[in-house]
Amino acid sequence: MWLKLFFLLLYFLILFVLARFFEAIVWYETGIFATQLVDPVALSFKKLKTILECRGLGYSGLPEKKDVRELVEKSGDLMEGELYSALKEEEASESVSSTNFSGEMHFYELVEDTKDGIWLVQVIANDRSPLVGKIHWEKMVKKVSRFGIRTGTFNCSSDPRILLSSVGLLLGTRE
Repeated sequence: MWLKLFFLLLYFLILFVLARFFEAIVWYETGIFATQLVDPVALSFKKLKTILECRGLGYSGLPEKKDVRELVEKSGDLMEGELYSALKEEEASESVSSTNFSGEMHFYELVEDTKDGIWLVQVIANDRSPLVGKIHWEKMVKKVSRFGIRTGTFNCSSDPRILLSSVGLLLGTRE
């Protein structure tokens, strides 16, 4: 009877030690101060907007820092770990690039043949301006890249094969 009780206590002691060990690993990875609260008043306007974006909240109708700060405060407590991960995510999204396809074969090579994900491609017609402006396109690229969506721009005027086929269609001939 005493032996069973001893093994039961030993079992709970091992569970307790293992739980503390795994807790220490998480604590080490996130840092000592990851659970400390951060005062949104001390943060810049850009950092506040980054926090809101990570929380999935819009801030387009809020022109002043005070309004954005109040929205951050209303959406919940801000921990230092959340701020750190939001800033890391912002740094990663700034380095995201969009592919400029040099022609039809380059497009097929990357998008059609590999079929390794989802692509958002902006097609620009011959001698036309893009439907989505450069600033809006860059914002869209940053937002969709978070979800693993790759982006690219296909400018039809840079592909000589498309130019020749367009001229052929105008003349009534086909290749």
